[in-house]
Amino acid sequence: MGKAARPFPTGHFRLYKTRQTKNDRPLVVQIEYAVKSVAVRRSTGISVKEKDWNPNENKGRGGVRASYGPDYRNINSRLTKSVNELDSKIAAWSEKHPDRLTVETMRALLDDHPTTREDKGIDFVSYVSDLLKNELDRNKIGQSVYRNGLSAMKIFREFLKSEKRGTYAPDSIYVSEISTELIESHIKWRREIKDNSDDTINHALTPILKGCQQAMVMGYIPVALNAAIQKMRIIKTVSLQKNDESSVKHLSKKELECLIKFYTEDKEARRKEYIEMFLFALYACGLRVIDIITLQWSDIDFDKRTLNKIQVKTKNRNVIPLSDQAMGILEQWKGRYNRFVFGLLDDDFNLDDTDALYRVRNTKTRGINQALNVIGEKLGLSFSLTFHVGRHTFAVLSLNNGMDMTMVSQLLGHSSTEITEKVYAHFMPARLREELSKIKLPSL
Repeated sequence: MGKAARPFPTGHFRLYKTRQTKNDRPLVVQIEYAVKSVAVRRSTGISVKEKDWNPNENKGRGGVRASYGPDYRNINSRLTKSVNELDSKIAAWSEKHPDRLTVETMRALLDDHPTTREDKGIDFVSYVSDLLKNELDRNKIGQSVYRNGLSAMKIFREFLKSEKRGTYAPDSIYVSEISTELIESHIKWRREIKDNSDDTINHALTPILKGCQQAMVMGYIPVALNAAIQKMRIIKTVSLQKNDESSVKHLSKKELECLIKFYTEDKEARRKEYIEMFLFALYACGLRVIDIITLQWSDIDFDKRTLNKIQVKTKNRNVIPLSDQAMGILEQWKGRYNRFVFGLLDDDFNLDDTDALYRVRNTKTRGINQALNVIGEKLGLSFSLTFHVGRHTFAVLSLNNGMDMTMVSQLLGHSSTEITEKVYAHFMPARLREELSKIKLPSL
């Protein structure tokens, strides 16, 4: 006897191709289900060239070949996960409604139509935003918490879109689609792309966790899933030190002078270029590495001696005065590259391609920091020399030389002075004592 037929269909993948499709053009991968001999399909949002497609991969369901590139395993994993999730949803619906699966119902299931969903098709971000508004109206939270919550959810939408994690829309998911894996990806994205601190990430998780708690109460997500999500805040390690100064690695004035001396004597051309990038970032008020990577000649006004650039992390435009040292480095790089100052990106690179920018940022940063770390070891530093050390060095030396915290915050491009104070407040006591000594109060 053969195997008994399953009471519901399972999906497989196919490439969407028409007669007008040009050869060697990426084709959209679709998930296909057959209902009463009718094929019902849904796009996966993934495109693959025909030569890189293997219809026999994944037990005959289809998948990409290794020729696709280094990301082929990740693509296959995403495809497998998506079809398994749909299979499970279709199986669960079929068990509740035996012999009632129609072509129309299958289309509704593939399209996540609200009539087939436990969460009634409620958007997760909107759900959390409405929950915050309700708490504000009942005086459970203040205006500040409310605005911060909305900001966090706006950035969550940005994450969904840039990482292609949206489902029924590029920047949207339904409530029941929240998962621990999705939140882990969000934490990683905030840390690596947004350069957020653990404290900032934990604050951003607050409205998400609150929304999951309420979704569990309403029966939109399982109790066990909510319990796991509630434990996903980043746990900070307890330090036995009196302050957190060690977390801000920076060069002292003497160490900076040693780095400059090493640069003037070094004979390795590429390493000298990395030092020039590091020093320019420091002299240009502590630029982040991503802003050095994406720095264009069009961002520089040589007449006004300013840098006018939209910061990749914050999306805010920051106008920075350029010192003589910074201008000197720019003069050395003039004429080397057409579009990007330090030639770290190709002239035709699309800065709006967040996926490509994410990949190149990690690769370039790793290479630069490896070279800097070697230099730091040669200088005998007690910590790893990384690009971000330059940003901290600018801030600390500026504060030690009497610059106002608000001005330092503005030059660093922080969204508020509160962020600057949280990171660098422990560098202030010496200056405060110095200022206090200038006040001539009468003695007893």
